[in-house]
Amino acid sequence: MTTKQQRQQQLRKLIADRACATPLLPSGLWFHGDIRDNFYYASYLYSAASEGQTLALEQSSALDLASSVLTKVLRLQDRDPASATYGHWPLNLGDDPAQAPINKLPVEIICCLLTFFHEKHKMDLTPELRSELSQSTQHMYRSRYYAAPLRTYNHHEAKHTAAALLLGTVLEDSELLREGAARVRSTLTQLKTYGMSEYGILPWFWHWTQAYAAAWEIVRDPAVKADIQSLLEWLWQERADYYFHGAWAGPHSRSLPPDAPADRCAAFDYVQFGDFPLPETVHRPEYAGLLGYEIPDYIRQSALKRSYPYQLRRDYPASALEPSGERRHSILYMDETFALGGMLERAVEFDNEQHRWDVTFPVTDGTVNQAYFVLPAAKAGDKLRHSGEAEEIALDRNVLIALYQPTSPEEARQSLVGVLPPGEWIADARAVYGIVGQAMLAIHLMKPFRLTSRPDRCEIESIESGSNGVVVEAISIREAGANGLTTLSAFVENRQANAPVFSEQPLSASYVSVTGATLTLKHSR
Repeated sequence: MTTKQQRQQQLRKLIADRACATPLLPSGLWFHGDIRDNFYYASYLYSAASEGQTLALEQSSALDLASSVLTKVLRLQDRDPASATYGHWPLNLGDDPAQAPINKLPVEIICCLLTFFHEKHKMDLTPELRSELSQSTQHMYRSRYYAAPLRTYNHHEAKHTAAALLLGTVLEDSELLREGAARVRSTLTQLKTYGMSEYGILPWFWHWTQAYAAAWEIVRDPAVKADIQSLLEWLWQERADYYFHGAWAGPHSRSLPPDAPADRCAAFDYVQFGDFPLPETVHRPEYAGLLGYEIPDYIRQSALKRSYPYQLRRDYPASALEPSGERRHSILYMDETFALGGMLERAVEFDNEQHRWDVTFPVTDGTVNQAYFVLPAAKAGDKLRHSGEAEEIALDRNVLIALYQPTSPEEARQSLVGVLPPGEWIADARAVYGIVGQAMLAIHLMKPFRLTSRPDRCEIESIESGSNGVVVEAISIREAGANGLTTLSAFVENRQANAPVFSEQPLSASYVSVTGATLTLKHSR
């Protein structure tokens, strides 16, 4: 296996080459979407060129290009001390970046990474870029955007804490550094005592880890650095517990299109675990290829050399404001070929982005690696990511039952939708059976459906709207064979003979698995 440093070098070259090949817009930037994409690309290009990597551009040209884009990004900062958005940048740049509205989000991660970048390269920067970086740092520092007290222990506050540590160190503000150090200790106590209310938070978990990794690398006080390291180890152990060959198994409090129905944001996992090939298309590389922090080997091995079957039950605070109150309960079952996990309680997260359950398979470049169903919300923009309230689930090892009872007339008009990875699939009127990798799946629906095959996935949609139910069983080919089901046809015949029993009044389902276990779920309403 390659080393972490070798994998980072691969990633730096990949993103730097992509920057070289991306034409500049008339503004002198590569992108007019998220400003941070320009910042990340320029950082990778500068770092790769400064270390002498062979790129599409000659070294001096690559450094000049990176410096030019970075300078333009930095000058979009609001540098008016009288402004309500002093120290901040725009987020989406639109047609005219100079007129783009200022947003309070970009500074949170840019501050941490910009401070790290400045310290790492301060001896080889051009005077102009050094001046711009220094100015931006001073404006962020004076704005005090990071000074809000800890309240919810979320990813915003994590980045504020890291910013206090970084700015307190590089600007020699001992009081700010002490405040940041106290916040680190408080955060670590909160997480160890109660867990993360932002369970499985994608993509913002990476903001936690890279902000603190940047602080760990720059902070010089040994005691503070040790506390940051302890926090990073807690965070990465949480990640490792749900790690499955580049995928993040189990439920997520939030996700974005690159997270479901495929785990496409694999840069940090590739760097730290390295048990899958570097994807040709890397979503959200951010600073995965630049930060020096390496997870301890015991954490890496806990993910890569775990004993199967692996089961994890964990509970999380429903609210960071009341951590000792209501809890949410996560269940995960994993063998060598698949993982099945979910959160027993439904919650409406910000933007309704909770990804409650799925069957997860190893990351594959360019194709879906998750199987799940949702009854979409009445106004779902993305039907596979924005589910309605109508869902109750039960899990037992490799079997899941989900029941959907609409809670409103609008929801009752929605049809159940699902997604499957590419595989060998056989469908009958109310079930789909198949092989994905080294696992077999039996998926039973209460109502008839239509199945559509696409290059990167299979899509399922119920023909009828309203209440519905799904039973999913996943089993490795090896375990199926040990139970006498050595072929897909034998598996199909066996599961057809043991189809679940659904009932509409009250809504319920009962199922007997391949191994003879019985799972029953009755809807509470």
